[in-house]
Amino acid sequence: MTRRGRAAAVYVTSVLALGACTVAAPVAAAQLPGDPGVPPTEPPAPPDAQLTLDVDGLKNGRVMVGHRVRVVGTINPALADQKVEVTLSRADNDVAKEVVDVKEGKDGKGEFELQSPKLIEPGDYKARAVYAGSDQLGGGSAESNAFSIRYPGLKKGNKGAEVAVFNNLLAKQGYATSHGKKYTQITAWGVLAFRKVQGMTRVQSATSSIFKTLAEGKGAYEVQHPGAGRHAEVNLAKQVLVLADGDKPQLTFHISSGTIATPSDQGGYTFYRKDAGYNSLGMYYSVYYNRGEATHGYKSVPTQPASHGCIRIPIPQAIQVYNWIQVGMPMFVY
Repeated sequence: MTRRGRAAAVYVTSVLALGACTVAAPVAAAQLPGDPGVPPTEPPAPPDAQLTLDVDGLKNGRVMVGHRVRVVGTINPALADQKVEVTLSRADNDVAKEVVDVKEGKDGKGEFELQSPKLIEPGDYKARAVYAGSDQLGGGSAESNAFSIRYPGLKKGNKGAEVAVFNNLLAKQGYATSHGKKYTQITAWGVLAFRKVQGMTRVQSATSSIFKTLAEGKGAYEVQHPGAGRHAEVNLAKQVLVLADGDKPQLTFHISSGTIATPSDQGGYTFYRKDAGYNSLGMYYSVYYNRGEATHGYKSVPTQPASHGCIRIPIPQAIQVYNWIQVGMPMFVY
C-alpha cells in the first residue's frame, strides 16, 4: 500500500472508533430548573413552640377542698392572635377545658392561664396545654405535675369555706345537717349519725377520711324498704332514724330508742297521730305509729338506747321530723 493509502486507512479507522465511543458513552443532557425530573426545593419547617406549665394555689402538691387553682403557662416565641388549649383533668375526666388567648409577656414569651372550678372530688389532677401550630411556628405542648385534694378534719366551732363544702356533702348523702360555713351542733349530730351508719366511734367530730368519703359521693344509709315510697325507718342496731323517698335517704338522724328493759317494738307500722309542742312527759312534737310509741324530741338523746320504747330525737330537729312525716305514712322498725 502506498503512503497516501496508509494515511487514509488510519483516518477512517479513527473516525469509526470515535463513533463507537460516542454510542457507548453518550453525553448526559443538562437538567434545567423546572424539569419534572428534579424535585422542587421545600421551604424549611418552622421551629416548634416551647411551652411551660404550672399550677398556682398548691401547698406541698395539694389544694384545699373547695378551693380553685390557676393553671399558668408560657409559650416561646409569642405571636399575634395566638391561642392555646388548656385542659385540667382528673384521671380520664376533664374538669375544665378552654381555648385561651395568649398575652404578651416578658422576653418575647407569651403568657396564658385557666382558672379551675372549685375542686372537691379526690384523685390525681393534672393540667395540659397544647398549641396547634401555625405557618410561622410549629406545634408544642406541656404538662404540669400531678396534684391532689387536701381534706381537713373538722369539729364543733370550726367555720369557713371548707365547712360549707362539708355541710353540703353531708346533706347530699342524706344526713340531717346545718347549712353554711359553721360546724354547728346540728352538723355534729349529722356526723354522729354518719358514724353510726358506718360503724365508727360514736363521737361528733369529722376526720379527714370522713370528709374524703363524702367527697367521693359515698356513705349514705342503705334503705331497707325501697318499695315503700315516702316512709320512715329506724335501725335499732345503728340507732338512726331515716326518712326516705323510695331507695333514697332524705334525712338521717341520730336517735336513742328503747332500752333492753323497755325496748322499741319491731315491725311495720303506720303513723296515725301528730301532736305539736310539749306534752306532760316532756315529749316534743310527737308523731305516733304504734300505740304509745312515737318519734319525738327529747332533752336527752345519748348514743345508746335510753327511752321507754319511743324514738328520741334532739329537740332542735324534732319539728323537721314532725313536718316531714305525714299521717298514714309507713314506719319500719328493725
